Amino acid sequence: MDAVTYPNKEVVSFIGNYLIPLRINVEDEAVHDKYHYIWTPTIAVLNLNGDEVQRTIGFFDSAELIAHMHLGIAKVHLDAGEHDTAEVHLKRLLEKFPENSVIPETIYFRGVNFYKWKDNSGHLKEAYEKLVESYADNTWTKRAQPYGLI
Repeated sequence: MDAVTYPNKEVVSFIGNYLIPLRINVEDEAVHDKYHYIWTPTIAVLNLNGDEVQRTIGFFDSAELIAHMHLGIAKVHLDAGEHDTAEVHLKRLLEKFPENSVIPETIYFRGVNFYKWKDNSGHLKEAYEKLVESYADNTWTKRAQPYGLI
């Protein structure tokens, strides 16, 4: 990723605007004990307390990496109760990366975000229905299956 993905202008701009990048030695015992990294490249998005909210393992092209990072940022905001900001990132993912592999997870967490924000379980059911319609066999659809009973 050092040769292709990280130097990409869109990746550089995205990271500069939204993230604080940090490269660590995964062989450091303290790092391993806290995060249990088992393979590289591993990219984690951490919240303000240093807790991991999103992890990717393996090589990604620039669009895939940016999509994964948007999802991680959305989860940081969702975790902090900043639902409007989480929605900005979730909506941007759906609009800019409609064919990306993170879209089913995005739909799932968008339903969760709206549920927590608006206190309306109908958003969970709506997310499940969208998942069934477009991603019937996806693991995120299976995870959302109980929402179909709402």
